Amino acid sequence: MLNVYPTPRKHLKSNYARYFLDDLIDLGTDRDFSGTDLRVFLVIIGNLGYDNIINISQSELAAQSNICQQDISKAIKKLISKGYLQVIDKIGRRNIYMLNPNIAFRSKAENLKELKQAWDKASIPNTQKPIDLDTDLDPDLEDKLDDKVEELSQKFKIPQSKVRQIS
Repeated sequence: MLNVYPTPRKHLKSNYARYFLDDLIDLGTDRDFSGTDLRVFLVIIGNLGYDNIINISQSELAAQSNICQQDISKAIKKLISKGYLQVIDKIGRRNIYMLNPNIAFRSKAENLKELKQAWDKASIPNTQKPIDLDTDLDPDLEDKLDDKVEELSQKFKIPQSKVRQIS
């Protein structure tokens, strides 16, 4: 038998992502997921952007996967409920998603810890009453809060609107 091994590449210039096999096995063996759900997940992974951002509409997913938009919507809701995806922002009617970095990630390896922290912070349900910046905060504190929101947004590479929801 002849063993053929690919030549190692020093610098990957094509699309890539890193996957955690245990979580993929869990997904593949979860009886709550249908074949359609798994196909949608694979197309989502195929559109995975840097830092695990997925910026694709449901109609684009439907066109790429040849699955009706209604089934795409159901599959995405299931992926969100199971903790595989999160909605991190909205542009018009289009949701911007983040893939759980505990499953796969597309970023520099040294960014994985920050991606996981951003995921965990965004996963915490906001049970507190939102603060009205115009009436509830001292003006000096408001400036400090704005600075902190901007800093966290840049550090974790998530939109400022999401940072405000988390804080």
